[in-house]
Amino acid sequence: MDHKTTGEWLLQSGVWIADEARSGMQFERSAAGKAVSPRLTSDDIGQLMRTPRLPGDATVQFPPEFHFSPFTGATLQAPTTAGQASAWLPPFGARPLNSSAMPGATGLRQTAVPIKLARSPARDEPADSLANADPDATMPTPPPGEHAFFSARFGTTGAALLALDARKGSLYGWLPGSQHWLALESSQGGLLSECLLGETAWRAELATGWNSRLYLPSGHGLACITPDLPSLSYQVEHFGDAPSAAAPVWFQGRLWAPLQGPDGVIRFLNLDAQHALGAEVVLDGAVSLGRVSAPVAYGRSVIWPCEHGQLRLQQRQDGGMAASWMPWPAGLQPQFDFGCPYLSRDGDLWQLCFDVVADRYLYLKLGTQGETVEAMEPRLCSGSFNYRFSTKLKTAPWLELERGNDGGSSKSVMPLLEAGETVLGVRFETRSSLDSVLRSEERMYAQLLQDDGVRELPFHAFSVAEPWRMRLFAHQGTLWAYHPLLNRMDGWKLQA
Repeated sequence: MDHKTTGEWLLQSGVWIADEARSGMQFERSAAGKAVSPRLTSDDIGQLMRTPRLPGDATVQFPPEFHFSPFTGATLQAPTTAGQASAWLPPFGARPLNSSAMPGATGLRQTAVPIKLARSPARDEPADSLANADPDATMPTPPPGEHAFFSARFGTTGAALLALDARKGSLYGWLPGSQHWLALESSQGGLLSECLLGETAWRAELATGWNSRLYLPSGHGLACITPDLPSLSYQVEHFGDAPSAAAPVWFQGRLWAPLQGPDGVIRFLNLDAQHALGAEVVLDGAVSLGRVSAPVAYGRSVIWPCEHGQLRLQQRQDGGMAASWMPWPAGLQPQFDFGCPYLSRDGDLWQLCFDVVADRYLYLKLGTQGETVEAMEPRLCSGSFNYRFSTKLKTAPWLELERGNDGGSSKSVMPLLEAGETVLGVRFETRSSLDSVLRSEERMYAQLLQDDGVRELPFHAFSVAEPWRMRLFAHQGTLWAYHPLLNRMDGWKLQA
């Protein structure tokens, strides 16, 4: 099939044909062989595929591979919008599983994507002058639900944006020209199974490529989705024969997904990047996990902190994997609402717990059953950093301040995301105890805050119930903020 005999140009980006006037070309089929949806406008295609144009004629476009018109030889004008170098994987911008970067800790509120706002107040303006300023951009939210956002190539030349409502098994694509969301329909493999994991338990993995793949927990095992935005469709493949007990994680070169059937036994399904299945690792005996948190991995072990204990996968000396279940010490209750575990400088992960017998908070070293440190109060943690009320600290969360006292502070900061030394968080009032505020469903005033270690920069003010549920994501050089109870998303340009 070629343009000389059929009029079709079969390219990496898909199949294109000359328009009737032979002045430009039309996008017919995606690289996956699917018909391009008629619901995509020329502007949608231009932005998603980054199509070049004829100088002075924005209505005529060509495939992204072309630099000259095949009809006149005229030099084409490159698109003005730049593609995004880094993909975004929810909830916290982890590296794609096929990234060549050195792996670090997994599952914390840390991203390798460079994030620093382009805006800053003028020298004669107070630091909080931007809090009530208009955002750089706005976007409507997807249909009602609780969404996670992916930014990568999904059959597109530039980064495309997808919204997933895991509880409903719904996937939406953003059309940047039309400025609205449309649902993607399944073209193969049936429908995406719903996932009932809670917000603090859910995470996903991503393999980037021309048609990037999503790996998600689901009610029918590990789900692999290959979205194709030009055709507004996706393919799904489910691995395993039982529901996901917890979220999957890329660990030691394989994707591991804990599944739990009616017998209560945990089986770790695993596969490599080419979907070659490995031998299941089975945990002896049935266990009751209770409420589950997202997995955290560092070094040779990955741990899923659960309400009733620690689910652990450990790499043995011979390279094999061993599964274990370790109940919490009597009277200890893990606290998942204060952020993620703390990563110490020596590479240990510490989980905040409450001792109901002694009526006190403490930190327990994950992977152990009794190594604990007493804490004066709970800290809000994103991994390497923690907040004592509104004070940002990189010391261990059980250590008290050597000087100064913020105990009378009426504000606290929930760190949402770490990007190097920069922390992005939400600041809110805490006139009562922190744990009671985090249980409150009352509407409250809050600010989004950037703290780069040099200064604090409040850059957005809003009012909503549970403001700490705000989720941040980066797409096409813009930082976006999403909250399931708000009807729009606001965005701010990032430094190049």
